[in-house]
Amino acid sequence: MKVSWATEQGSAERGNEDFVAAAPGAVVVLDGCGLPLGTDLGCVHGTAWYARSLGTRLLARMLDGLGPQAGPPVGPPEGAHRPGRRPLVARLAGAIADVAASHRESCDLRAPTTPAATVLALRVRGEWVDYLVLADSTLLLDGRRGVEAVTGGPAYAAADPAMAEAAITGTVPVGELDRATLLTDGATRLVDMFGVTDWDGLAKLAADPGPAELIERNREIERTDPRAARWPRNKVHDDATAAVCAF
Repeated sequence: MKVSWATEQGSAERGNEDFVAAAPGAVVVLDGCGLPLGTDLGCVHGTAWYARSLGTRLLARMLDGLGPQAGPPVGPPEGAHRPGRRPLVARLAGAIADVAASHRESCDLRAPTTPAATVLALRVRGEWVDYLVLADSTLLLDGRRGVEAVTGGPAYAAADPAMAEAAITGTVPVGELDRATLLTDGATRLVDMFGVTDWDGLAKLAADPGPAELIERNREIERTDPRAARWPRNKVHDDATAAVCAF
């Protein structure tokens, strides 16, 4: 698997609260839930720290036991919502617990504004590709059946490991995929906000000319609406991250 990615902050005032990291056979993309500046998070570290900490711990857990001897799933690889057959859920739950333990003594993790993030994760395991989607980031699977968009629900990863159970997961044969594209919502505005293309077009743009140009196309349209009047939105420019995995 070859991974190419780009990430860009939405504003200089708050920095980039997205996070992306890759290792042989695995990639993670997180979007820290950016609340209005000045919001009391109950946490001395902040949202960017949380996304970075959760992402690095999740990637490390995904790599445990990963290698050429890794076998296929037990039973048919149907993927989502099969009890006991969602290994990335356990990895995410463990990573959430790790981060919570690392700052529980210094921060109030019971605060409703405690740092949280969306999560995208993908790994190659032998002849199979496992994926996980939590909250409103988007995974595009591009293969024999065309482009399939996978977007999660309203649950985010914060301090409760049980929230990992809300993730959408799946397992597909690697031979059925050409590419997989992982996108935070700042990078999907061309489709779900501006309506200038569809998921198929966005997947093509991410592949060629690539993730950086995809983000720039979003910025070009955002700059035509600097007061967020034509397309009402909380942030004129949002953090944007795109990662393309080619198989």
